[in-house]
Amino acid sequence: MSEINNLKTALQTGLNTARNVSNTRENRDGAKAVETQSGAIATDKVSLTDTATQLQSLQQTLADAPVVNNDRVEALRAAIADGSYQVDATELAQSMINFETQIR
Repeated sequence: MSEINNLKTALQTGLNTARNVSNTRENRDGAKAVETQSGAIATDKVSLTDTATQLQSLQQTLADAPVVNNDRVEALRAAIADGSYQVDATELAQSMINFETQIR
């Protein structure tokens, strides 16, 4: 079996096994810098537009916001419990109609 592993084809005998590999290193910001054969350093940069930066900030703000407003929930529970919470049927019906027309 070892003779199979030692076989070389005619095409493989002229192969140069030395590779042209660039040296990479990280700068203090963690960005990768590549040193080319000429010694020059090329760095990759990413820049975001102002809009993208604002969207990223807004997304983080929304992610940090609570899903439920606990103060509002407790106020409604207390109003229902003491009987002071009143439902205006006309206003409720109009809100339902408005919602329905918005999703169509």
